[in-house]
Amino acid sequence: MKVLVVGAGVIGTVYGAHLAAAGNTVSVLSHGLRTGEVAAGGLSAREVTGGGHARADTPVVPDASGEYDVVLVAVRRDQLASACAGLTGLAGKPAIVFFGNNPAGGSAIPAGMPGDTYLGFPGVGGVMTGGTAEYVRIRQQPTALPQTSDLRLAALEKALSDRGFAVQRVADMDGWLAYHAAFVACIAAALFRCGTDPIRLAGDRATLTLMCQAITGAFAALRAGGTAGLPHNLAILHSPLLTVVAVRYWARTMRSPAGELCFAAHSRHAEAEMRALGRDMSARITTSPALTELLSP
Repeated sequence: MKVLVVGAGVIGTVYGAHLAAAGNTVSVLSHGLRTGEVAAGGLSAREVTGGGHARADTPVVPDASGEYDVVLVAVRRDQLASACAGLTGLAGKPAIVFFGNNPAGGSAIPAGMPGDTYLGFPGVGGVMTGGTAEYVRIRQQPTALPQTSDLRLAALEKALSDRGFAVQRVADMDGWLAYHAAFVACIAAALFRCGTDPIRLAGDRATLTLMCQAITGAFAALRAGGTAGLPHNLAILHSPLLTVVAVRYWARTMRSPAGELCFAAHSRHAEAEMRALGRDMSARITTSPALTELLSP
């Protein structure tokens, strides 16, 4: 496959490096200082817990005028509009896959994109260190791709699976992303209360309990409003009867490398995005006292 990566942060770097290592032709769309680093040193990704290292000398292209099978858009929500504007010159009709927090789902993607648009979500988290993406795979959250018969997404799934990534196909990505946004907004808000220090949050039982109650309340409100797509593992962990179990689970997670790499680092470096997610959830969900308390300024 010919793949164009838009957004060479942690997510774009990890997936771009592994797709190149799987034998695909990967290019990165030029944008800012980070793509200057890619032009000089390629894409480099190191798995913190497994020790694996993927690296690729990946060309940086000045615009999106080439022909590609898959375009992987891995940008923050506030960068989505400008990223889409930069894709208007795409040739052909590629599969454009958007990876990122997007509670509005498909409605946030401009109409008339020059290709078939799909929503997905990464299954890794990490930080950039010296031009290398240091990351962990999130065992409980495989890479999410939509259920579709598109052969290009089947090829993308196979390439990722061959590189050891677990992949799940999701029937309702719009709903899945809404639930995930509520989940992430609650975790980020709890971290903000603790100075984005995951170890401090792990020891703060009151904040962890409020966080878990807020997630449970948000899920219940979304479900009551007719939103489908709640991830099964989150539905079980954050059922009303398992709050004590959830608190213990998150205390353990926050003390692990995932606490920093999957949650705290992103909350710290993308604070504006995380707080915007919180405002979205506060406006959308008004029936959960715990959520209102957690997300209050």
